[in-house]
Amino acid sequence: MDEVQKIIDDIRALRVQGAKNVALAALKAVRIVAERSSDDDLRENVRRVVVALAKTRPTEPAMRDALTYVLRHLSSKDALLEAIDRYEDEVLDAEKKIADYGARRVPDGGTIITHCHSTTVVSVLRRAKELGKSFRVVVTETRPLYQGKLTAKDLLAAGIHVTYVVDSAAYIFMQDADLYITGADAITSDGYVVNKIGTALMAVAADRFNVPYYVAASTLKYDPVTAAGFPEIIEERDPSEVVDPSELPGADIRNPAFDVTPPDLVDGIISEIGIYSPQIFPAMVAQQKGVSDLEEVIALFNLARSRGSAGQQDS
Repeated sequence: MDEVQKIIDDIRALRVQGAKNVALAALKAVRIVAERSSDDDLRENVRRVVVALAKTRPTEPAMRDALTYVLRHLSSKDALLEAIDRYEDEVLDAEKKIADYGARRVPDGGTIITHCHSTTVVSVLRRAKELGKSFRVVVTETRPLYQGKLTAKDLLAAGIHVTYVVDSAAYIFMQDADLYITGADAITSDGYVVNKIGTALMAVAADRFNVPYYVAASTLKYDPVTAAGFPEIIEERDPSEVVDPSELPGADIRNPAFDVTPPDLVDGIISEIGIYSPQIFPAMVAQQKGVSDLEEVIALFNLARSRGSAGQQDS
């Protein structure tokens, strides 16, 4: 299989986990296409792969941000490749800052609970461990694709004590937790947090037991199209991920990939520009990054939605 098409398929099938990793994988695909292209066909080839990538995961503003950045640097192959290098460096630098800031909120001797798999959350907890803090992490399995196993493996490799539980046990373990922390797939202009299904339910439990809930997410997770009135798309995936439909003939099987946590249930968003309440975070992002490229983001958003399913990529 062509390497570019494999990246597209892996992103669509969730074989690439974590919004940062999805964005970096998308940039890798663009890099491959650019390196194969001449300056004459560069623009057409890159635009084609950008649309195919944008269609793979509708709830991935980090990838959309990376792709619109690419589209702004199509003057030449050298300019594009240099821009991709800069963007990748900025993404990695952002994660280091988030790890430093977030580690300060990890209670020494405490119990942390997390849901799904976030490389940013893992970085925060790994950094806290490096600082000499001792704690245990309760990791939910995160059905239906069990992304919690990835989190558990990452934390165990870092020497962190892990307790692995089924999703429906979260209420019990939240009672003894000192911190609830997750990543985010998207953050809207009014401070709502879109993340793996089950996140909001656990946030309600955290609120019930007065457990602070922090979201570790870079500014790339802010979705500017929501400021223009577009609702965040909640991706529904194949029902067979939940159960074989033949086992329940006649049943309506639903498989939403994400839920939405309101800002009043979130104590703070830990980003590379600092820790802010979800109500303030969008304004801080706009102040730091500006919104001059909003129309470009909207154009890509609409283009990706209007083309049907992403086809084979032969660039």
